[in-house]
Amino acid sequence: MKHTIIRQKTWHNFLTLFLLYMNLVLSFGLIYCALEWTGLGFILDHYASITHQNQWYDRITRSFYFSAITLLSVGYGDLSPFGLARAVAILEAMIGYVLPAALVIKYVAFPHPPRRQFRLLSFRRPKK
Repeated sequence: MKHTIIRQKTWHNFLTLFLLYMNLVLSFGLIYCALEWTGLGFILDHYASITHQNQWYDRITRSFYFSAITLLSVGYGDLSPFGLARAVAILEAMIGYVLPAALVIKYVAFPHPPRRQFRLLSFRRPKK
């Protein structure tokens, strides 16, 4: 019984962590798209032609790809941010560096003690 509870909690933590990272990648990807559409910043692909970089679907996929490799600290070097996208990339990289350490501290160094289960005691009215 206890093994099943631990396994369910592990899957719950894994799913929560996965959804947190996906949320961050999608959110920052949308910020990069918005910066590119407003002209405040852009992401340059060093290995693609100019005509390919100007296609709308390439802008979207490039923004989400850059967001994922920045957050996960991969940084292949094939894309470079310019304009305000640099500031957003710095913020995303800082979150990508700090988040794993914070999760290790939360779940490994200072795990929560198991919750106490309280039994409801039957309450009897005093007899008159």
